[in-house]
Formats: sequence, structure tokens, C-alpha cells
Amino acid sequence: MESSRFPCPFRWARSLGVAALLTSLPAIGATACTSADPASAPPTFPTGAERDTEVKHEACDMAAANAQRFDANGDGKPDMTRVPDAAGRELCRVLDLNFDGAIDVFVYYDPAGRERRRESDYDRDGRADEIVSSRDGAVFLKERETNFDDKLDTWDYYEGGRLVRRERDSDGDGLVDQWWAFNDPTDDRCALVATDRNVDGKPDPETVLDLCAEARAKQAATPPKPQAPAPRPSGAVPLPNAPAPMPPGGAPIAPQPGGASPR
Repeated sequence: MESSRFPCPFRWARSLGVAALLTSLPAIGATACTSADPASAPPTFPTGAERDTEVKHEACDMAAANAQRFDANGDGKPDMTRVPDAAGRELCRVLDLNFDGAIDVFVYYDPAGRERRRESDYDRDGRADEIVSSRDGAVFLKERETNFDDKLDTWDYYEGGRLVRRERDSDGDGLVDQWWAFNDPTDDRCALVATDRNVDGKPDPETVLDLCAEARAKQAATPPKPQAPAPRPSGAVPLPNAPAPMPPGGAPIAPQPGGASPR
């Protein structure tokens, strides 16, 4: 995929409240955004809201003569295959995680040995259901196939290791019709969600849903619990009628009449 221009209807959603988002959606949805640094921007898609939904497998030559094969459970079948280049640097790795003889995961590495791509097959049909792309060891994009039609339908974007944006093709027509903005850095279950009901390629303002609005309203309506007094540090203040302190290596010092000190 290219990294030039991409619609960004929720780029600023994390800093907007729901009311502001409702006001801003039409203008934002119609704007194409240009990244000043294409190399750091998520891969993009063709004009409009169309997506390339093909699940593409990157080659990993597990039959290479220098491939290293490991049989973890002793059944005579490789459960891990490492494929290095001529210099011995690992290019990719093939994993059978459940020892059923079928490949579950392909992992690919950059020249520094950091993971750059991972293809995972969760339903054991021999095709990837999720493709995770990383840069400098950090995830920036997850592409997923969630409805078993062998086409990508969900694109999750990450910044600094945190999920910040999701775009979905909920009906399998190759057009993005759902936008998610994860607007609470402390809870990745919270998001503003908008859909495109009129099929114009833009989120419809009246459809915006705040997934955590009810929980936040309840929290705001609940009075804070009174704070318990802090425990008194042990020995800070002697209690009334407490026994006289014991001097080192001697008997207790008896109090003297009139407050005089013993000699």
C-alpha cells in the first residue's frame, strides 16, 4: 500500500468532546490529510473509501537449504522453522503453535532483527486472519479479517504502542463505513464510533456513539468516598499514662515528685 494521502475523519477526535465532534465531523470527513512524514504515516488506501481487502501473504522460503527446523514435541514434524539469509541473519520464522502440523504464524524481521510483520491464522484454515505491521519494533497497523470471507475488513492504527483509530468495512463491500476514535488513553474500551448510513464515504454526525458516556456519567454523579484518616506513625506521640521508657541497660526511670529529674 502507498503512504501518501488518507482520509482522517477522527485524527483530532481524541482531543474533542462529543459535542465538538458532532460539529466537526462533516468538515473533517471531507478532508484528505497529507502526512509531512510519509514514512511515519499508516499505509493508506485508494481514493474515496475503497480499500484493498485482499489478504496478502509475504513469501517465506521455509524449504530453503539453510533453513533451520526444530521439532519441539518429537513427532517428526517441524514446529518452528527459521529462514536466514546468506549472512545468517533471520529473515522470517514459521510457527506451528498447537502441534497440529499446520502453520499458525509467519513472523518477519527487519535488518536489525526486530519484528516488522506477523501473519496469524486463528481459525486453522491455512489463511491469515490478522496481519500486524511494525516499524522499529513498534506496532503501527493491524489488518484483520473478522467474518471468515477471506477479505480484510478492519484496520487498527497505533501510535506509541496505543490503539488510537479503527476503520471498518462492516458489510464486506470494500468501503469503509465505520470509524472508531479511541479517546481515552487510560481505557482502550472507550471510543467514539460513527457510521456511514448514506453511503457517501463519510461518517454521519447523527450516528456518533460514545461507548463510555454512560460510565462517565455515573462516575461524575457518584460523590467521592470520604478519606480515612492516615494512621498515626508508631511511637510518634506517647499515650497518656504510658509506662516510663526503659533506658538502655537499666531499670525504668521513675517519675519524681514535682517533676524533678533523678540524679
